[in-house]
Amino acid sequence: MALSGILDEMESWIEDFPPLHQPMRFGNKAFRSWHQRLCERSEGLLTQALGHAAPEHAKKAEALAKELSYYLRGAFGDERRIDYGTGHEVAFLGVLFALGATGVLARADAADAVLIVFADYIRVMRKLQKVYVLEPAGSHGVWGLDDYHMLPFLFGAAQLIGKEEEVPTGEVYREKIVEKYADQYLYVDAIRQVLLAKKGAPFHETSPMLYDITSVPDWQRTLGGMVKMWRAEVLGKFPVIQHFLFGPTLQWPA
Repeated sequence: MALSGILDEMESWIEDFPPLHQPMRFGNKAFRSWHQRLCERSEGLLTQALGHAAPEHAKKAEALAKELSYYLRGAFGDERRIDYGTGHEVAFLGVLFALGATGVLARADAADAVLIVFADYIRVMRKLQKVYVLEPAGSHGVWGLDDYHMLPFLFGAAQLIGKEEEVPTGEVYREKIVEKYADQYLYVDAIRQVLLAKKGAPFHETSPMLYDITSVPDWQRTLGGMVKMWRAEVLGKFPVIQHFLFGPTLQWPA
């Protein structure tokens, strides 16, 4: 998909803006230069990608690219605060949703949009978090799923529906499951990321909420809980969602 190519290019910009040597706990100021390039080039990259991906929509590509560029810029953190959280993550979902709403992304491609494009976005975002030490925006600490992300757990639970024998909900954090399936399933990959970030104590202590979720007997019900949590903790929290933009495609009221 053309969006994956854009994400690959954005990842390559990190080499152009290496982290600065500065005293800090969070927030390397080189991120501001990276984000500035994103703001400068996002509309052009999207115009080019939309033209290649759907030639029949070429006339609409320029206007749609302009609209989508606002979501893309908002999907990679705040350049002033040098932070990132679930409010930024939902902005990238806005990109995918708008592509679907305008017919550029076919319903038949929805799974690939998540399993390929969204997965690529998460990969790039994690690299940015590590290189520039982005501060978690609105993190709940041990009482959250992850310091930065929520949607990999939601989409990941959906991906695992019907695969309880392969990846039991109660075993998803076990080393043998993580080693075997983290490169295959979004949820297991998200668990691997948590395990890498929070070492030195048992899983039930570092991630009590994720541990409690392992008691849910199947992935269908796990998904239901994730959707409720996402609606309440992301869409339903004004400090999180206040910067989300509405326009010609994503309108308010919907």
